[in-house]
Amino acid sequence: MTSPKCILIVDDEPEIREVLSTYLVTKENYSVEEAGDIREATDVIRKTRVDIVFLDIQLPGVHGIEILKVLKKTDKSIKVVMMSGYATEEIAKESLEEGAFDYLRKPFELSQIDRILASIEISDMEV
Repeated sequence: MTSPKCILIVDDEPEIREVLSTYLVTKENYSVEEAGDIREATDVIRKTRVDIVFLDIQLPGVHGIEILKVLKKTDKSIKVVMMSGYATEEIAKESLEEGAFDYLRKPFELSQIDRILASIEISDMEV
């Protein structure tokens, strides 16, 4: 039996973290970590092997795309899903060009999370 994949949720809105985390812990193959800012996210990444990151674009003091670039340089296998309630098509396009796996506009439906996770599972099987 393989160990569960670790999902890190990075968002400065506690409500978003709570909804996503609560939903994701009901999934069988995932463990979930949360971070409200880049410092907390860095701490989690140092201590835990993270497979998937749900990353808010608008974080205090740093733009999510900059974090995305660092994550992809650190470990190309990490699947990063960018999230934003304010983003434009240009930001979504830039996110994907920088290596994001997908882009999620807030507010989102939980069915969108299922779709993204299924896509990640399929892409992992293709490797």
